[in-house]
Amino acid sequence: MIDGAERGIPTIVKKTRQLLTLRGYTVNELYEYDTRYVMIPEKRTDDHVTRSVVWVLKEPRVVGVAIIKDLIRSMEENEAEEGILVGGARFTPAAKKQARESNVELVEGTYSSFDLFKHELVPKHYIASEEEVRRVLEYYGISKTDLPRIYRDDPAVRVLGAKAGQVIRVERFSPTAGKTHYWRLVVEGAS
Repeated sequence: MIDGAERGIPTIVKKTRQLLTLRGYTVNELYEYDTRYVMIPEKRTDDHVTRSVVWVLKEPRVVGVAIIKDLIRSMEENEAEEGILVGGARFTPAAKKQARESNVELVEGTYSSFDLFKHELVPKHYIASEEEVRRVLEYYGISKTDLPRIYRDDPAVRVLGAKAGQVIRVERFSPTAGKTHYWRLVVEGAS
């Protein structure tokens, strides 16, 4: 186990920790192995704890289905609902399919080096709760599929870790209109 205050932690691990914190996870431990760093963050809600297994590859490489299956085994051992693999230079089609079926998020090793939501031109994005979505749909008399769409590979959606079928609330501010909210249904992208 590596102490979190240690200076020798690579930038990609620090960025991944920031990403997890932004998503509401608590990261207490970091383990180092020959080819990867491993974190097992938790997110607590009122009555549920979501555990995830995060692998950060030390060297960018092509990721095949074998690595995804190893991560899935690690998820099972740690009783985790989600997995994240960071650092692939490229993911094979079989790896992408296996990851999608097993609730594993694939993050390229070259993801943004800055906090997207701190940029002045990027409005705040949130994953809307089921209750909020229900109220919005009821108010407007529409179904979820009537909402405007946002692709799952949109940078803001990727940072939040939203999945297809979830709804994103975008909060914008205008000097004339004040604070306004927009809701978008997350759908699979073209890739």
